[in-house]
Amino acid sequence: MKKKLAIVELLKHREPALLMSGQTVSNFGDGVALVALTLLVLETTHYSVAKLSWFAAARMTPLVVFLLLGGAIVDRFSRRILLLISDGARAVLTAGLVVLIATHSLHYWELIVFGILFGLFDALFFPCIAAFTPEIVPEDLLPAMNAVRPLANNVAGGMIGPAVGGFLAAFSTSVAMSVDALTFGLSFGALWLMHATPRPTRNEANSMIDDIKEGIRYVRKTRWLWTTLLAVCILNGFVITPMFVLLPYFLLHTLHYAKFYVGLLSAAGGVSGAIGALVAASRAQPKRRVRVTWIYWSIISLSALIIGVATNFWEVIIMPVVASPMIILGNTIWESMMQTEVPRELLGRASSVDWFLSLGISPIALVLAGELANYIGVRTYFVVLGIICLIPGLFIIASKRINEIDAPRLNPALVEEH
Repeated sequence: MKKKLAIVELLKHREPALLMSGQTVSNFGDGVALVALTLLVLETTHYSVAKLSWFAAARMTPLVVFLLLGGAIVDRFSRRILLLISDGARAVLTAGLVVLIATHSLHYWELIVFGILFGLFDALFFPCIAAFTPEIVPEDLLPAMNAVRPLANNVAGGMIGPAVGGFLAAFSTSVAMSVDALTFGLSFGALWLMHATPRPTRNEANSMIDDIKEGIRYVRKTRWLWTTLLAVCILNGFVITPMFVLLPYFLLHTLHYAKFYVGLLSAAGGVSGAIGALVAASRAQPKRRVRVTWIYWSIISLSALIIGVATNFWEVIIMPVVASPMIILGNTIWESMMQTEVPRELLGRASSVDWFLSLGISPIALVLAGELANYIGVRTYFVVLGIICLIPGLFIIASKRINEIDAPRLNPALVEEH
């Protein structure tokens, strides 16, 4: 009998289907808002790039700062209720912004406040969605579910949403932002239709600070977790995040291509990422989860070396086309591994530490990357940092101690002995 695609199997389950539908719609709205907000900030500030950067920082800073607190909250209350609060709050915030735009009373400081508040609820959403997923999805379908999210993000949020957002924003930014508010409302509705979920089991005597410390202690004593998070922190900060800034700069200022090619570069990464997500959704967890994850992520570092010899667009495009699916293939294994190996009552806090370390140095690293690239050149930057970021991954692949977590999967007799 022919085996059905895992995504098709997911759709047979009511709860995952509702979550998938709501998140896909929300990702579309995020894509619309990505373009609309950029244009809105530029129009409000008379096209100040510096103020656009401050707005981006206003959204990202609370996300990073409050992730650990968000993780502790996620492990205290029903994850479904918290997702409802996150989506509902962001819908209200976006609707409020629409009112300010429509009444021509929007000021830059209000955009900054909007960015900060939005970032706070993002800090709740990210660990919450990671902890909520294994509560409603069968374990054998977790890889498929974890692949559907980046698939929806690439297609709905990275391709369709921005295209629609550009068209709507050219007509009216208030209309474009209204669409984003509506998609949050639809995602809220999908969550509302889902069955209630209980609060996680926890030590009621613990304070919020105790809970945060417990999550950090768990990550610190779990070798496969903390080694990967430290290595990913470096890879994200110095290769993946700078890729989205330095490659457009390289195309425009070093190779002297037209702006059109920057869009083509982004679209190519989105298409290859969507293909990677489809592949990830149809594959079961490998037995050697840590090693396979790091093989995928190490290929990202290797793809950076191509920029050292790239002389035209078709050579530059290789890096995002290779890196995008490798990010998703590795992330799918990693998220599924965390959801099955980390105790449910700690999953929210472990996920928040994951996000905190993965994103923590990215703002600073991006500034350093820009300065380094300006000093040594983009080509040299990607060659040097690609090699540096490759080393931790190769160490993890080779380490027997880090890969001990997968020993029972390779030798089932070890499970029977326990």
